[in-house]
Amino acid sequence: MLINKLTTAFGDHSSLLPLFTKDIVNSSGMTAFSYNAGGKIEAKDRFIDEFGTQAIWMGGLPFFKWAIDNSVYKLAKINPDIDVRLLNDAQQLEVAKKYAASLKNKSIAESLEKAAKYSAKTKGLFIGKFAAATALTLASFFTLVKVKQHYTKKEIEKQFWAKKSQQQMYDLNLAKSPAFKAFMSSDSKNVNQGSKTPSFKGIGSVLQGVMFDPVKNLFIVDAGITGERLVNSRTKTEFAETAIKEGSLLFFLYVAGRYIQEGIEKASEKFFKKPIDLHAEVLSSDYMKDAIKTGKVYDDVKAVTDLASDKKKLFELIYGSEKTSAENIVMKAAKKSGLIKTIKEGSRIDKLLGKAKDTGIIDPHQYINPDDMQSFAKNIKKLADSAPKGEKAIEEFLKKCRNMKIGSVAANMGITCLFLGLIVPYSMMKYRAKQQNGNKDFHVQAEIERQLEKSFKGRIS
Repeated sequence: MLINKLTTAFGDHSSLLPLFTKDIVNSSGMTAFSYNAGGKIEAKDRFIDEFGTQAIWMGGLPFFKWAIDNSVYKLAKINPDIDVRLLNDAQQLEVAKKYAASLKNKSIAESLEKAAKYSAKTKGLFIGKFAAATALTLASFFTLVKVKQHYTKKEIEKQFWAKKSQQQMYDLNLAKSPAFKAFMSSDSKNVNQGSKTPSFKGIGSVLQGVMFDPVKNLFIVDAGITGERLVNSRTKTEFAETAIKEGSLLFFLYVAGRYIQEGIEKASEKFFKKPIDLHAEVLSSDYMKDAIKTGKVYDDVKAVTDLASDKKKLFELIYGSEKTSAENIVMKAAKKSGLIKTIKEGSRIDKLLGKAKDTGIIDPHQYINPDDMQSFAKNIKKLADSAPKGEKAIEEFLKKCRNMKIGSVAANMGITCLFLGLIVPYSMMKYRAKQQNGNKDFHVQAEIERQLEKSFKGRIS
């Protein structure tokens, strides 16, 4: 079911989809509040900044990595899909190479053998790709900042001089016209003449964890973007607003979501006796229901947990499981949850968009974390221990767990989106009003106009 797939995607802490969704909500909220406070010019400035940054943030890393894969890696004749952590684990590498040799596609075994033979070069290429893609993505953002600030300044200047031109025409011609004076005197009650000065309201290990986790990789880019925004703030108020916005964004994108989800899951287990650590697709699957019903789940979990201290045998179990008539339930669920990567058939674009065909065959190029497998097996056992007896009771129990999982992910997204899309932008505008004695106008525009006014007076004095 689509709802299960979406819940799995949005509930996965290593998935980029929830990050992108939260950022879109934040960008939309920031743009709307900017338009309401500062008019079209600030709204344009914010729109370019938010959505331009988002395009670079979402597409920069994948694009530059793709470019390096299709240039540097091709010249080096190394497969860019190989997870270099695999090369650091001799036990897993040995088992993975034997498994790769048993597959029909012999190019997989050949590329793995070559990567192992030229281990230093493979690792160097990966580190270089990570550094280059991150640096080029940040450079793209720095360029955007300069272009955006130049564009906004020109828009403000254009509006300023247009209004000055209109004011001068009025002072020199229209205001001196007898007909205009007669008209104004006859309708003075309905016309607000105002002052001669126009109001210019705006119209308008740790490193490894980062390199191998797409979410943490994006955090590095986001941290760099935050630093650049703070350094290039055009006024003190903009600096403070940026600090509020970026600090909140980083917190809700990379920290809060995980803790909110974990808190909801613990509450579900404690108060409702429904463990919902597993993905919705696993909780609603027939294979999980059947494994709990028959008791097979306990044998499969025990097969994994008994090998906690024997990594090589654990890897032999993992790679050999799919060849048995009844695949180990832990391995089957781990594939669905992304702990065990499978071979995807299709172009790189298809893989990037999630349209590639999943063969269900373990990809020997990818690293499998044995500690994660142990924790995953224990979560499955916890679910089985909580399940009642009887086929219908088990089915109803899993259905409730699945529904609570969907609710927990929806609540998590709802809470973070509420803060990012409404509360944070509102707080920024309240801060601005407080700093500017109740005035929420675009402070950057006001500062540029003050400088232009000074220059204008210098010209006519």
